[in-house]
Amino acid sequence: MLGSYTGVQAAASGWETWATHSGHRVELPGCRMIQLDIRDPAKVSEAIVGIQPDVVIHTAALVRPDLCEQRKADAFAVNCLGTHNVVAAAEKVGAHLVHVSTDLVFDGERNPFKPDDPLCPANYYGLTKAAAEAAVYASALKWAIVRTTTLYGPRKLPFLQSFSDKVIESLRQGQPVIAYTDQYRPAAPVWNVAEVLLEVAERRLTGIYHAVCPEVTSRFQFARKIAEVFGLDESLIEAVSVDDVEMLARRPKTLVLDTTASARILNTRLLTFEEGIRELGTRML
Repeated sequence: MLGSYTGVQAAASGWETWATHSGHRVELPGCRMIQLDIRDPAKVSEAIVGIQPDVVIHTAALVRPDLCEQRKADAFAVNCLGTHNVVAAAEKVGAHLVHVSTDLVFDGERNPFKPDDPLCPANYYGLTKAAAEAAVYASALKWAIVRTTTLYGPRKLPFLQSFSDKVIESLRQGQPVIAYTDQYRPAAPVWNVAEVLLEVAERRLTGIYHAVCPEVTSRFQFARKIAEVFGLDESLIEAVSVDDVEMLARRPKTLVLDTTASARILNTRLLTFEEGIRELGTRML
């Protein structure tokens, strides 16, 4: 989802843009598309050396925590070895690397987490992303890491569905939506995070940045606000506790990334919760 927004926004901004896809064949407006499995080091090297990019923005990952618990070998191959392959290829051409990471490299025990806090992954997905960050740290590249969290926004690809898509589509069909009252995240609009990635790329910024909403809300509050903005039936939103739902991967009830340093350095303003949902409304008219 983030990759599709970043590619389209990069092309619209005048970047000569290549975008990769793996399991699903996709087309993105303005982008030259390449089929690529980042687990294949030879193919990754061939693609990046052939293109000679100034910047590589690495958004590819196996991201669903429960799926990563079920398929640990796949999660390791994509998130760890795949990142190593991207780093190695980027080193060959001297590209600036912008690597996307996650809030789940932290366990939620000492919120809010600053960019330079020690990593303490919450689950296997977080562990693989922490290892991916280590591959970036150890490289000879000029690099930036952008950590983000739960993303929302209108999907650009038919096989994707963000939480906001699910809420809107279910409520429009008169179907109930289950939302947690006690799981808090600074959910971020995907287009806003894509803007951050492109600014980091354009300015060749280095270091670690947190790109999330500066405010924290529960899934229940999030769903209620969507219903309000879109004029949908709030009574269909069912409040549940995380404790009542069985999950394979541990998820912190509250996990907050500190955005103070990012806000000081970046020109891109991180949207507030209200601003993000209101803009979502205009984007889905």
